[in-house]
Amino acid sequence: MPHQVHANAGKNMGMLVDGHWVDADSTIVDDRFVRPDSVFFQDLGDIAERLRTQPGRYWLIASSSCPWSHRTLLVRALKRLEHAVPVQIAGGERTQGYAVAGGAPWAVPGSASRIRHLHELYRLSAPGYTGRATVPVLWDSHACRIVSNESAHIIRALDAADAEVAAAFTLTPPAFRDRIDALNADLQAGLLNAVYRAGFAQRQDAYDEAVESVFATLGQLERRLANARYLFGLIITETDWRLFPTLVRFDAVYHGHFKCARRRLIDYPHLWAYARDLYSWRGVAATVDLDAIREGYYRHDRNLNPFGIVAVAPDADWSAAHGRERFGPVRVALASGQEVEIDPVTLQRGEPGR
Repeated sequence: MPHQVHANAGKNMGMLVDGHWVDADSTIVDDRFVRPDSVFFQDLGDIAERLRTQPGRYWLIASSSCPWSHRTLLVRALKRLEHAVPVQIAGGERTQGYAVAGGAPWAVPGSASRIRHLHELYRLSAPGYTGRATVPVLWDSHACRIVSNESAHIIRALDAADAEVAAAFTLTPPAFRDRIDALNADLQAGLLNAVYRAGFAQRQDAYDEAVESVFATLGQLERRLANARYLFGLIITETDWRLFPTLVRFDAVYHGHFKCARRRLIDYPHLWAYARDLYSWRGVAATVDLDAIREGYYRHDRNLNPFGIVAVAPDADWSAAHGRERFGPVRVALASGQEVEIDPVTLQRGEPGR
């Protein structure tokens, strides 16, 4: 039999059809959650070059609660692009998907338009667009269009924005690129998207399959990080920062709201210490808004939590000493290919290593 696609209606669900908002969202196939593909892409090299030469041209529209948005905010902070890439936080009651400024009118950069909802930005960019209006979005204020709504694409562009600066570090060093891409794919399937497959499953076997994947992957990570400071040893890479948004949300929302209840992050000593290590990096704590995260899932996801009751925050001290220094000093790869030590708290670099 052909797969059946069910349209879910609800306050936080919806999509554009031929440029018009409808209160339906086709993301469930055979009672399983299927993440739709992103559709806006522009050549990564072109974006990176303009980020270097035309600061302020691109705006990042992101949600504090969304993990895919969070990874873009992390790379923006780590690469010190706060002034080059202005950010607009989308959030608040999702009466028509994400509100761009808590429901207040927002003047779209480079345009005479003022909008309240993210889907209006999609319609400005592509008047006949059909699909979901998701975050993050990278908006070109000169061309008045979305150039990407794919977080993996956006973080690669942000990482490459300073590639021509000899002292710049990269999160995707060429020597690690194939391994980074492979581990990114494994973590996406096994954990980052699997928590959503568990949370949105509408059939017991679909839930069971997803939640087994979640905890199998967490177990693999715990063993991997028992003997390494980061996922690829002492060198920090993009994969660490793709993983962090899921870890920081795990006990706060995925454990309860998405029924990933077998264990908590704090039950994995190596993984929990690793997450606190990442949290201690310069600029990272400022990207973590646990109140917004809990509000975004519990209060605004009325399909899973119809009364909007926000669960109590778990006890967890993210600023506690992590002890991961015992593995050795942190290293980053420079654009030149050399590796240097770096102080995570200041992002000050040391002398090139071997």
